[in-house]
Amino acid sequence: MNDITNFDLPTSPMSAKVPNLQLAWDSTSLGELKRCAQRYKYVVLDGWTTGEPSDDLLFGIIFHSATELYEKLKQQGADHEKAVIEATRHVILSSWDFENNRPFLTGEEPTKTRETLLRTTIWYLDQFRNDPIKTITLENGQPAVEVSFRFSLSEDEDDTRFRSLASGEEFILCGHLDKIGIWNETLWIVDKKTTKYQLDDYYFQQYYPDNQMSLYDIAGAVVLDQPVAGVIVDAAQVLVGGSRFKRRPIHRTEQERDDWLADLSTWLHMAEMYAVTNRWPKNEKGCGFGKMTCMFRGICSSDPRIRQEKLENEFVKRPRWNPLEPR
Repeated sequence: MNDITNFDLPTSPMSAKVPNLQLAWDSTSLGELKRCAQRYKYVVLDGWTTGEPSDDLLFGIIFHSATELYEKLKQQGADHEKAVIEATRHVILSSWDFENNRPFLTGEEPTKTRETLLRTTIWYLDQFRNDPIKTITLENGQPAVEVSFRFSLSEDEDDTRFRSLASGEEFILCGHLDKIGIWNETLWIVDKKTTKYQLDDYYFQQYYPDNQMSLYDIAGAVVLDQPVAGVIVDAAQVLVGGSRFKRRPIHRTEQERDDWLADLSTWLHMAEMYAVTNRWPKNEKGCGFGKMTCMFRGICSSDPRIRQEKLENEFVKRPRWNPLEPR
């Protein structure tokens, strides 16, 4: 794990003065807020979840950690074959539930199995054996992979755009960058994605606009203190019978960055209003339908008097989401 921080970190992501006001934000918590304030309250602040992580999430976590291990071994002097073997070993061990003697990946999603994970990891590393994107080395001597960042956007105590209006505490942006590299003599953030969908123009359109890409684009320039060209999406299409890979640079103009930051200030102060009033309005347009149904639809459609009981019966609680925790 690498860590880039430009100020002294608080110990908690929450305000010490305003109950339920989140001060440290990442793309996950910000995305939940933008989707629906009530869902954000359930997921981020209260920690309600269905239990075990999905196959899709586990697949992505193990794929990212295996490619990170490969980068570190190469930086330490290992050749390609040795690094691939160790990355493969990591996938095999990380995807197996030794307690129950079975794979963690359940097979409910046919494209996200232990077999497709192994194949995708090996093929990806072979595909980019001579990667034109050269990973930079951080000041600590480590390759810039899985870099955790935290920074404040507030310029001074009088800058209310990124401070709580009630307490004056500053808002913080946090996250994790898959990779920072040099391509065509310019600095880029690389973000890996796995998907079952075709890697065409329609797929890459989803990143214009996109909350995560905009946050990473801004974060790269702030934490590195030098210009960043943008984010390169490193996409892997995972199919039952094969895997395909494609890269696409995602650009933001300075005007687009300023526009996103202006919106961010508004969203953060909306979160403060929800916290101060302790009212978290539902966004009915975000409830979804069919396979896209929000998991809390049954809760939100029930009588308010029984919602807490239904939550306790149908969901489990995990610790509150903490964007300050490094990977």
